[in-house]
Amino acid sequence: MMVSTYKILESAAQSWPEHIAIIDMDGSISYLQLYQQCEKLKTVLQQAGVSQGMGLGVMGRNSTAFVAMMFAGMACGATVLPLSHQLKQAEIEQILKHTELHAIIDDCSGTIPINGQATSIRFLQQKLRLAWTDISREQSITQLADAAFIRYTSGTTGTSKGVVLTHASIQERVDITQVALGLTPNDAVLWVLPMAFHFLVTILVYIRSGVKIIVTKDLLAQTLIDTANQHKATMLYASPIHFRLLAADLSDKSMDTLKYAISTSSGIPIDVADKFKVRFNLPVTQAYGIIEAGLPLLDTLSGNTIPQSVGFPIAGFSVALLNDDDELVIDGEVGRLAIRGPGMFDAYLKPWQTAEQLMDNGWFMTGDLAVRESDGRVTLCGREKTMINISGNKVFPEEVELILNSHAEIINSHVFSREHALMGEIVAAEVILTEGAVLDVESVLQFCRVQLSTFKVPQQIKHVTEIVHTQSGKIKRSIAFANHE
Repeated sequence: MMVSTYKILESAAQSWPEHIAIIDMDGSISYLQLYQQCEKLKTVLQQAGVSQGMGLGVMGRNSTAFVAMMFAGMACGATVLPLSHQLKQAEIEQILKHTELHAIIDDCSGTIPINGQATSIRFLQQKLRLAWTDISREQSITQLADAAFIRYTSGTTGTSKGVVLTHASIQERVDITQVALGLTPNDAVLWVLPMAFHFLVTILVYIRSGVKIIVTKDLLAQTLIDTANQHKATMLYASPIHFRLLAADLSDKSMDTLKYAISTSSGIPIDVADKFKVRFNLPVTQAYGIIEAGLPLLDTLSGNTIPQSVGFPIAGFSVALLNDDDELVIDGEVGRLAIRGPGMFDAYLKPWQTAEQLMDNGWFMTGDLAVRESDGRVTLCGREKTMINISGNKVFPEEVELILNSHAEIINSHVFSREHALMGEIVAAEVILTEGAVLDVESVLQFCRVQLSTFKVPQQIKHVTEIVHTQSGKIKRSIAFANHE
């Protein structure tokens, strides 16, 4: 049975048995203890019928239990699909219909994923739940004998796709990312992102490196600072919203043990990165992660970083920027971002398409638009499908959002296109304001005019109380409240 991904944990337990692997709300657990608990859980799952070729959903909050459920499922030979505990019943039903999972194991922290009889499993101090669907246990979830992992894309601009990886691809991805991050058993990572979206590749890389994973109990700035100091965190791997919260902290507490601060998921506003650097004397480095390729781009960890850039291809990866005719664009021009390297995904689940069928000479088209400088540094401009065309002028929503989000009275924004009879499209925006603020459209427009070309300035702005995001935290581009006036 192919269980190479499980061997990542086995190796860590052998190399650093007494070293702390994870700290969560229930306490700490060493690498040896984590492995032993996974072995017990694996045996229970096998006795319950989980076996090679099955699809096993793993649903839960950030915790030791979530990590153990993922490893134990793969150790049984199942293909695991991580699920957020915040999913609603309708969303779970849609996933079950699309993937044809055989079972779901969860930590009882969210909606009951499958109604009906369930097996209760004891794990440390908490209860897990295993429930089966009506899918035949003889039916394999994929066409790949060594499939190990499925995760859905964010679905920011359309239908989400089930990305399939084999054990071999995961191993390649983990190995190359470990080298890029340069982590050692002396490091401790302050963990704030949802494990359901970042287990592969980051959690696996941390375990491969013997790192201490510190799961925070909440996302308040004071909690993050105190937890980092208590456990001597050396790395913060977070999204822009976490950096915004920390940068706005008014206490005088520092995080002296932090060596690296890496931002991912979406572009970080320059003012947020600058404020964080001033507040904690630490630059923010951007990383470009995509489930089909892992972590192919990373800015320098030496401190000489540019916040708006996702940096350079990590060793082993190549990047190409192509025009609409699939020809290379020159440095400084916007092109469609293509990536190739080790650990690429193996297939899309439904409709079934292999990576070989989807890629051209190994190049994967990310759907992002980017610019490359002469030194090789890459800066993202936006998504192909969200680009706004105003009489031939290209506007990237993300660029406008970065400016809007730097306004003192704007917490978050969503920029999109509206049809226009003369210009084809115009720029529109919806904004969430700080508490007590009143939208002054002209003031916001003047703020934008100082920093944006005229054609990029929004022509319509609306105050909203919510902006829809995907489960991974990215703006869901297919929805705009301003279209429902």
